[in-house]
This record gives sequence, structure tokens and C-alpha cells, in this order.
Amino acid sequence: MRVFHIQWHITNFCNLRCKHCYQETFDASDDLIFSDIQKLFTNLSCFLKENNLNLTVDITGGEPFLHPDFWGIIEMLEGSDVVKEYGIITNGTLLKADIIKKLNSLSKMKTLKVSCEGIERDRFEYVRNMPYRRFLDILEISANFYREKLLMFTLLEKNANQIPLLFDTVRKYNLSGFIVERFFPIGVGKQLKDFIVSRKTWNVTIRQLLGLCSLPQDLYNVAEYRGFKVIKKKNGWEIFGAMCVAGKYGCAIMHDGTVFPCRRFPLKIGNAASEPFNEIWDANPLRKIKRQNLKGFCKTCKIRKCYGCRALAYCVYGDYLAVDPLCFFYEGRILHPLMMIGI
Repeated sequence: MRVFHIQWHITNFCNLRCKHCYQETFDASDDLIFSDIQKLFTNLSCFLKENNLNLTVDITGGEPFLHPDFWGIIEMLEGSDVVKEYGIITNGTLLKADIIKKLNSLSKMKTLKVSCEGIERDRFEYVRNMPYRRFLDILEISANFYREKLLMFTLLEKNANQIPLLFDTVRKYNLSGFIVERFFPIGVGKQLKDFIVSRKTWNVTIRQLLGLCSLPQDLYNVAEYRGFKVIKKKNGWEIFGAMCVAGKYGCAIMHDGTVFPCRRFPLKIGNAASEPFNEIWDANPLRKIKRQNLKGFCKTCKIRKCYGCRALAYCVYGDYLAVDPLCFFYEGRILHPLMMIGI
């Protein structure tokens, strides 16, 4: 069966106030109650069954462990015949030995992802509102999860020098690897002009990742990917590119049921708590995009599977059909993203 991917933000509630956060509020006032979550999941399950799809889902927030019905949601996923597997994205502050033991007992819980924007103390504490020593404790606790445990690294213009240290940290704390994704200017992070990655930094970073994984530093081979997962192997490192799922085989569901094409693409396309999911999916404008719909360099690009990052174009220009501002290859006359969004 084909797989459908969802990043499910079950709550807005969070105990941290990270500078780069995609959220605008941090309380639980609009969170769905558990009975509505069950209705939403039944709605989603009907869509999946009708389309012969299995589900992989990342449960996150806010901080997901703060949701009062967190374990009820996990039990719901465990018992569902449409769920293939799920993971949890967390800031790690609530992880304890007993929680790790419980996660290890779950059959469909496959991946634990801990957010991280810096390996060195000054970089870490500059972005995250928590002591660096606590972060190191979280890494030690996370290492006891039996399956895949990853660092979730958001690349900022200010932390690109931390990339080599990710490799060292994974080794030191016996983690499985890490994921690298770019910062998007949304939520409270919208005004942080010095956080937005330049095209030069993005190019250099991906070349560096490829080199550290002993691969040719040919950006043409990885142009279609929007993020990268690096996994530790016995004799080296393996890198996997993450293709865009928006409009193809995935989306994001927010704390109140709102559906976005992806979390970094805050375009409301429906509400899964009150509308049939098949209607939401059919109305998703990204499902209908073709090469000729795109603008600028993206319209004439010769890389067959690459349509540029529609989410980044939307965040930067307010137009999801615009040219991808961080395209590896576009060298034409285009304003820097900071100038385009007026910050």
C-alpha cells in the first residue's frame, strides 16, 4: 500500500519560547478536546481507507507531551489498522526514564526526534530558552530509546557552523543520526532577518553534508530534496534526501484541526475536525500545480522532479508559484529574501 505522511501538531501549548518558533501563540486555548481528536482521526482514517493508503505520522506540538490526552492519542494510533508507524517530535524537556521505557514498549512507535539548533552552548542557548546542561541530559536519556533517535536541526544563518558538530554529537551520545531542515520566516520567527539562510549558506551546507558523508558534492543530484537525514553507520554515514510531500502524499494538521499543505506552508486548506478529509485533499491547490504554472526560473527549470520549494516561496514572497529563493542554480537578478519580505 502507498503511504500518506502527516505531521500532527496536537497542541499549541509549549514550555519553551524559542526565538525561531513557527507558532504565534503558546497556550492550549484552541486545542481540540479528545472527543474531537477522535472524530478528526476517524475522518482521516476514512479518507485513507477509501484511497488504499497507510499512514505514517509525526506527533508534535507545541510540546506534545504537555497535551493532557497524549497517551490516549498514542493508544489510538497503536490500535488503528491504518497506521503503519509514528514518531514523536519533542523538545525533550519532559523525557524521563519511565517515559522512554513506555515508548520502547509501543509496537508502532519508531522514531524519537529531539529538536536542536546548536551543539555549542552559546549557539544553543541563544535560540532555545533552556540551559545547555539540560539539553545534554536529554541526549543521554534519548539514547535509551531502542529504535531510531534523531536530532532535528533547523538550519539558520547563525548556526551553519554547527553542522560538523552534529556528527560528533551523534557518535558521543549513541544517537541514530540527525535531520537538517531550513528555517522559514513564520510565527514569532517572522521578524528574525538574521536567521534566514542565504543561498550561499544553503549551498555550502549541503556540499559540506555530502562531503562528510563521502559523496560527490554535486548539487544537481540533490536539487529535488527539501531536507536531509544523515544516519550513522558502522563504517561511515549515509544521507537521505526528503522530497516535498505537499500536495502529493502528505500534509500537516494543526492543534485546532486546521490543515496546511505542510507545517512551513501556513495556507489554510480546510479543517479536518469539521470537514470531510477527502474534500480537503481534493481542494488542495498544490495537487494541481504543473511546471507551466510556476514563475521565473522555476518555470523553465530542467530538473524533472524539482518544482522548487513552494512553501518557502509562499513565506518569502506571499506567492507559492514564485521562484524558489534558495534554488541551488538560479543566478539571475532576484532580490534577497530579506528585501522581499521587508525586514
